[in-house]
Amino acid sequence: MLNSRKVLSSKSLPKNLLLGLGIVSIAAIANALFSLEHDWHLLSITTLMIGGTLLFVNVRQSLATTLDQPTVLDRNFLVKELQQAQQAIAKIAEPSKRELLSEQAQQIASNLQKNHFRIVVFGTGSAGKTSVINALLGRKVGKTAATIGTTIARQEYSYQGIDFSPVGIAPIHSEPNKSKRQISLLDTPGVQEMGDGGLERELEALQLARNADLMIFVTAGDLTNTEYRELDRLAGLGKRVILAFNKTDLYLPSDREWILTKLKERTEKFLAEKDIVAISAQPSPIKVRQFANAEDSFNSAAIQEWWEDVPPDVMALKERIETILSNEWEDLLIQNTHLQIESLLQEINGTINQERRQDATTIINRYQIVAATTVFANPIPAIDLLAGAAINTQMLIDLAKIYERPISFKQAQQFAITIAQQLLQLGCVEIATSAIASCFKVNALTYAIGGSMQAVTAAYLTHIGGTSFVEYLEQQPQTTISINSETVTALQKLCQKTFKALQGDRFFLDFVTNISSRIVSI
Repeated sequence: MLNSRKVLSSKSLPKNLLLGLGIVSIAAIANALFSLEHDWHLLSITTLMIGGTLLFVNVRQSLATTLDQPTVLDRNFLVKELQQAQQAIAKIAEPSKRELLSEQAQQIASNLQKNHFRIVVFGTGSAGKTSVINALLGRKVGKTAATIGTTIARQEYSYQGIDFSPVGIAPIHSEPNKSKRQISLLDTPGVQEMGDGGLERELEALQLARNADLMIFVTAGDLTNTEYRELDRLAGLGKRVILAFNKTDLYLPSDREWILTKLKERTEKFLAEKDIVAISAQPSPIKVRQFANAEDSFNSAAIQEWWEDVPPDVMALKERIETILSNEWEDLLIQNTHLQIESLLQEINGTINQERRQDATTIINRYQIVAATTVFANPIPAIDLLAGAAINTQMLIDLAKIYERPISFKQAQQFAITIAQQLLQLGCVEIATSAIASCFKVNALTYAIGGSMQAVTAAYLTHIGGTSFVEYLEQQPQTTISINSETVTALQKLCQKTFKALQGDRFFLDFVTNISSRIVSI
């Protein structure tokens, strides 16, 4: 007897039975399609709707996956960032600045290619930074003293204290078998230094700390307020920091443990407990006495005594450095290189914007003279900003070209009209006319040509409109610009901000005098 629960396979069925089942199935499908023939259009529409919905869902999920995918921060990404930096540097007009920034970009690329890892020793004056470096290197390379300000400039030393075996990290544009690891120890000037050059040396030290791949922050006791702020700031930048509590030989064991506990408590928000180590880079010498009777030193007079140096105790720091470099070398190098490139790009963009602002100022000055002379030659009863928008239209086109955001004549016209409307709504015409009129009364030159008041007002409003548009271009991302509600709101705020900023009596007087003298000379 066959088991009713057993699943039958097609191989166990006779061929005639399979053929019969196939014919029945085909007939059933044909009959269903025939019965739906009169509603075929409904079936087609339904199919299209279902298919379209599934396609939309799949596309949206695919797009969301693409947008949510994080950027992989690796060497290839850094190469692309450096290429973008070089392209931006090429836009800088000043040769010396362009060459300086280009050298910085090349240095970043070279350090990455050579796997150059920089460990910066940072701290307050005479916390023992140079002594720490001497102890790590096993030789005296830097001057040490009890006075603040012994190190007055950065010092860089090659660190061979750790022997690394190849890990398969190939430098950019080089062969894998030529991969090397280069470690440098950098001694920095101390912070909180007084006197000539103290602030300048402190700024240099901070810059070196920001560029460090690994930072050793040296303190000689519990953190001061300044030390804590700097340590917190540098850790906030993503810096990998080891906090080295130096000069522990000066403390009693109980006091040493208390300070270590305090350091861990104060830095628990941004430092791991294992990254806080106690060291004595340059212990104080100890006095050694030799007695005639060694067995009874209390009753015997010393026949000889001398000071004996104590070897440095930095083993905890060395082990921590080795552990970090063994496990985090590549990540730290890439992360810090990325931060350096971001800082470089900010400096590049700042330089480009400064040059653009200078060029924009030249253009605005030229068009405000054009606006003034046009109104002066053809005086009108009142300043009609909409009628004068033609001059401002061409000014906006030229300004947009400077910022590599070209706009059409129609777009520029819309911007010019929008700015003019905002100035009218803000009452800038009446306020500016009144203020400029008061300036005419106190200046002999302008008072003699009182008919130029409308011309000066036109120039002043052109200056406000151009300056506001430049602010708008600098604030907007590098995308296509267009007139919409957000643009109108942004321009209104910028016009209001610019107008208030230029209402100073000194500026009015200088502006009126300058424009008036230019009109008279024409």
